[in-house]
Amino acid sequence: MDLKKLFGFSKPDIKKMEREKDLAGLMRLLKFENDETVRRDAAFAIGKISDPNSELYRSNNEKPGLDQLITALQNEDVNGQKDIVKDLVEIGEPAVEPLINLLKDEKWRIRYIAAETLGEIGDSKAVEPLIESLNDENNGVRSNSIIALVEIGKPSVKPLIDKLDNNKWQMKWQAVEALGEIRDKKAINPIIKILTDENPWVRKTAANALGSLGDECAVIPLRTLLDDGDTDVREAAAKAIAILGH
Repeated sequence: MDLKKLFGFSKPDIKKMEREKDLAGLMRLLKFENDETVRRDAAFAIGKISDPNSELYRSNNEKPGLDQLITALQNEDVNGQKDIVKDLVEIGEPAVEPLINLLKDEKWRIRYIAAETLGEIGDSKAVEPLIESLNDENNGVRSNSIIALVEIGKPSVKPLIDKLDNNKWQMKWQAVEALGEIRDKKAINPIIKILTDENPWVRKTAANALGSLGDECAVIPLRTLLDDGDTDVREAAAKAIAILGH
């Protein structure tokens, strides 16, 4: 008697499921608790089926649905996730809300990929949730959220400017960093106003951003930082002034 089979511990035939393109069955295996390798192999199989370059995909000529992709994205297999992200980006707007929900996932890796994917899709509905993710406890998630806001571009500008009045210096600092990368002229005066912020990280990042924005009206305000008590702030101000040609 096969005791493993009797007690439900036998491994599923993932190769067969892959050949039969049994996405629903493979999705269920992502929650298989008895063996981590089963979850990993299932994720690989899903990736192969989802990959538009694979034989399985071409013969099937059919992509997994949005719900299936979102479920698969939550598996921790990095290689499989890359293929799934491509499909979600292609789906576009319908994938935005499910991805926004993943910004609150308990696993930092899922939040990280959700932010990255939202940036690639570029839908303005993701701006506010991504700004909230600037408070994330994980540095990688925060960085990806900034990158995503920059990729979305103009729709991010006003919400980010609004955060310059935030009482948390970390939020102001990251909002300024994003605005400096987006390089929208509307941000110049709001950033000039926070050159006097009490936090040196905010002042330094504001100086860098003004250099990136490239408007000479920032030169005189930047000169006030040349006597700043923080060395990094002084250096950032001097560099920005030089970039602006003064």
